[in-house]
Amino acid sequence: MSGHPAWLLLGFGLLLALLGCDPRQDQYRVAMQRLFQGDHRAAALALSALAENGHAPSQFRLGALYRLGLGVPRNTRLAVYWFEKAARQDDVGGQYWLAESYRRGAGVPVSPELAFDWFHRLAERGYAPAQYQVALAYAEGRGVAHDGPMAIVWLQRASAGGYTDATRRLAQAYRNGELGLPRNPEQAAAWERKTQPARF
Repeated sequence: MSGHPAWLLLGFGLLLALLGCDPRQDQYRVAMQRLFQGDHRAAALALSALAENGHAPSQFRLGALYRLGLGVPRNTRLAVYWFEKAARQDDVGGQYWLAESYRRGAGVPVSPELAFDWFHRLAERGYAPAQYQVALAYAEGRGVAHDGPMAIVWLQRASAGGYTDATRRLAQAYRNGELGLPRNPEQAAAWERKTQPARF
């Protein structure tokens, strides 16, 4: 009898899964090396095969290549197609750029509501750039009802996550008395100081 017993092959496959040894990860690393080396065509071909096989990071990267026209013809609709594929697998980049696509109307009609929905999903996961976009949506009533206090909550979360634009927006709100806050020059200055690089 030649070959390996079926149980041995199954056991090896389960072991690889438990150890996180997804062979697609090695292929993805090679594709990313091609990308960083400037061989966009080879990167796009490799990422396309992985994306078709359901690999979420590759789906996001392929979407980015279509958005930028690197290694493939620029195609914002295909970019959104791959962003959404990745987003539905909880890929951070896919969710963020799908939201951005709806916000800007790139490859899809402008939809503040869908943009807010995707930004909010990602913001709840602690991603500071998405938290900032949620704050702006509440501040401007974009895709959601205007709510100054909620804008402040999300600005504070984004600022705590190290997103400097959120810290600057908080300083502005205190300086001008916006989003339901009273004017408070001292608080404005305190938030502004947080945007300055540390001195040693």
